[in-house]
Amino acid sequence: MRSGLRYLFSIQSQYWISSMWSALCQGSLALIVVWALSKAFPRIPARTRCWLWRLGLAKLLLQLFEAPQINLAVLPRARTVLALVVSDCFAENIPTRGQLSRNFGGPLMVLWIAGITLSLVSVLIALVRAYYMARHTVSIHSEEPNTFLYRLCNQMGITSQPRLVTVGWASTPMTLRMDRRCVVVVPEELLLPNRREDLQLVLAHELAHVKRRDLAWNWLHTIVKALFFFNPLVWVAGRELRITQEMACDEMAVRATCAEAARYGKTLLTMIRPSHGVGPMWEAASTSASSSARVMQRRLLELKHIEDSPTTKILASIATLLLICLLVIPFQIVEAPRNRAPTLEISKVKDQTDISVSWILVRTARSDTEECLLIVRLRATETSCSSLPSRVRI
Repeated sequence: MRSGLRYLFSIQSQYWISSMWSALCQGSLALIVVWALSKAFPRIPARTRCWLWRLGLAKLLLQLFEAPQINLAVLPRARTVLALVVSDCFAENIPTRGQLSRNFGGPLMVLWIAGITLSLVSVLIALVRAYYMARHTVSIHSEEPNTFLYRLCNQMGITSQPRLVTVGWASTPMTLRMDRRCVVVVPEELLLPNRREDLQLVLAHELAHVKRRDLAWNWLHTIVKALFFFNPLVWVAGRELRITQEMACDEMAVRATCAEAARYGKTLLTMIRPSHGVGPMWEAASTSASSSARVMQRRLLELKHIEDSPTTKILASIATLLLICLLVIPFQIVEAPRNRAPTLEISKVKDQTDISVSWILVRTARSDTEECLLIVRLRATETSCSSLPSRVRI
């Protein structure tokens, strides 16, 4: 019984490491493409860049669960490259993927399960903390803030109005998840009479998160980061996704309030906070308008593009999304297959039998075994020659 379970675990670990390796390579390549597009074309709207990063993260899940993909056999075989660059002896001594998966698949799978367990614990802690924080807040009953909230919800098309609360420990506004309803936390200093305009802009930004369903979409990155916690590109993608989400909400808030970009930027400067770091899965439970000085600088620079031509933005969004959806997501780059020998021909000539060797091709193929194929072209003259083998194996 124990040996049977051990055998099943060995088979499962080999299957897992094969799927994980494919997802790691293809997903990382997709994230690199998204990062290159974002850097090469900074005028791409922030809301479009959000979808680019989400599609890049989704690529890892598609590969891990082996969704149907179109193979592009353009990569050279690793052993062939090593044999040309280093030596044939070096290439021969490298263990195959099957050997590596048998030797290291089990321990790596155990470490992966342990990492996922820690990630799930972090998610649970973040959700509990967010729920606890939302439960220990005080509802705002003042007429003016609730009027701002009601009017902005109507302008932005939000049917389920969040609850407006405040708490003494809050230094920046944030949106928390509580049951099936969002809670917008406002610092007490923003409720002062001289901060009315700032309060309206801040509420518009937080409601933009609600309108865009950022808390729900953040679960995509949370799941991917739990499964691929060892991939640094996933962490970079999460950071860039959070920043682009804030940029997209900034644009939506400016348009909803009809405020000037300079006035909104002045409000953003009051939200600069040192980046102490939060829990690894905190984005699944809350969003906050505060940022470090470096991130806030990027958000302020993005405000300059709000007044860009809508036609240019639409064309850029369509072009980049089509590029990712049509050229990156459905395809996977794989190694080219080994060269196949030409099909052997058998011809028949009346009253004469002539078997001649016109050419010989010796090919060495190494996977787990080595074999040499001697390909012989045959020319036959009698009907009985059709029974001759077209390929002789030695």
